[in-house]
Amino acid sequence: MKYSLVIVTFLILFNIQGFCQTVPDGQIKVYDSYQPKKGKSVGEKNKISINPLGVIIGDYPLYYERMFGTTFSIELGAGVTYQNYTRPITDLYGNANYSSLDVTRSYQLGSTYSVSSKIYLEDDCFEGSYLALCYRNRVYKDEVTAYQGGVLATPMKESQRLNSFTFNYGYVFHLGKGIMLDYYVGIGLRTVTSSEFTSTYNSSSSYPYTSTYTYSTENKKTTNPTGMMGLKIGYAF
Repeated sequence: MKYSLVIVTFLILFNIQGFCQTVPDGQIKVYDSYQPKKGKSVGEKNKISINPLGVIIGDYPLYYERMFGTTFSIELGAGVTYQNYTRPITDLYGNANYSSLDVTRSYQLGSTYSVSSKIYLEDDCFEGSYLALCYRNRVYKDEVTAYQGGVLATPMKESQRLNSFTFNYGYVFHLGKGIMLDYYVGIGLRTVTSSEFTSTYNSSSSYPYTSTYTYSTENKKTTNPTGMMGLKIGYAF
C-alpha cells in the first residue's frame, strides 16, 4: 500500500511537470494546444454576394470578393442593368418631361461592373468594419417612340453611362454558416455621359396654321458629387 501511494504521487508529479513550467518570477506557465479563432470568418478567403436594393435603380450585378491575408481584399462585380425606378424622382436622363407629347419608352438591358479594394480594420477577414475605394460603371439603355396625330415617329435610342469613384465605409456581420450581411455608405464623384431624346416644336405663322415636332438625340456630359449606399447578402467559403 505504501509503495502504491508513492507510485501514484510520482505519476501525478510527472504529469504536472510535463504540462507546466515554473518561470523565474514564480508564476506557472501552462501550455495548451487549443487556440480559439479570433473570428468566425478566419480562414474564409472567398465571398460571393448580391445587393437586393439594386432593384430600385435597375442594377443587377453579382459580386466576388477575394481575401489576401486577413485585412486586404479585392471585390469584382459584373451584371446587367434595366429600368431605373427612381427616374421620376432623380430625372435620370435630364429630359423626362414629355407632357406635351404622346411618348412611350421600352427599356433594354445594359451593363454594369465595378472594382473595389478593401481594408478590414479588425484584422479578422470578412468581419467588422472596413474602408474601400470603389470604381463603378453602369450603362442604361432604352428606346423612345413618339406619336404625333396618330402617326408613329421613328424610335429614338437613349443611353446613359455613369462612371463613379467613391470612398466607402462598411460593416460586415457574420450570421453563421458562411452567411454574411454587409452594409456600406460612401461619397465621391460621378461622371454622366448620356444620349437623350429631345423634341423641337415647329409652327407656321401663316395660314394654314400647322404645328409639328422634330425629334432628335442630344449628347451631354456632366461631373458632380455623388453618394453611395447599399446592403449586400453574401456567402463566404
